[in-house]
Amino acid sequence: MYSYTECINKKITTTIMGSLFSVLFLSGCEDTQQDAPPVSPPPAQVHTKNTQCYISPKIPVNIQYGSYPYWGENLAEDNIKNYPSKLSEIEKSQNKTLVYYSLAVIIQTDKVTQMVSKETFAPQEAQIEVDALNLLIVQAQECYKAAPLVNNENLIRYSFLIDSAEQYSRIVEERIQRLRDNVSYTEGEKAQIGGVTEWMVKGSPGKVIRAYNNVVRDFNGLN
Repeated sequence: MYSYTECINKKITTTIMGSLFSVLFLSGCEDTQQDAPPVSPPPAQVHTKNTQCYISPKIPVNIQYGSYPYWGENLAEDNIKNYPSKLSEIEKSQNKTLVYYSLAVIIQTDKVTQMVSKETFAPQEAQIEVDALNLLIVQAQECYKAAPLVNNENLIRYSFLIDSAEQYSRIVEERIQRLRDNVSYTEGEKAQIGGVTEWMVKGSPGKVIRAYNNVVRDFNGLN
């Protein structure tokens, strides 16, 4: 009886081992790692915005950088008044390139400064003009990023202008907020108003004018 049972167990064991060997033989005894299918590279992005900015900016012969007046300079106002017509000429000749945006920014900063440098002005109207300036700054930034840096060694100068314009915008916002909130000058600030350190007073016309002159400096430095 014991021999018969042992025989049955051996047959069962043999059958199980045979089946297991067949499975291992068919599947392979070694672990194999299937190679992942190759990933196709993403399609090249097609830029549809700011296509005119891919061309190095060309300054028209009738646009002379370096001639925009600083605040307080006694230069003919007719020179400033001619800039909007020159801006229109640039847009027609080469579309809205960095040359266009640089001129548009300086014209708008001039307009804003003329407004907020007064003792009193309408904050809402001034804010509309600042918003227009901020939009030009954003568009100039986008155009600068799209422009071919390797093809224009002087392109970096446009970034200086954009940075100065951003700083100017923040300072004008301080000026607008101070007038809108009717924040009076402290005694110490009153002592600075009208002096050489007025630019240190937050929300003062002197601080706006100093920031404006920085924009003019960087605009006149373009070439």
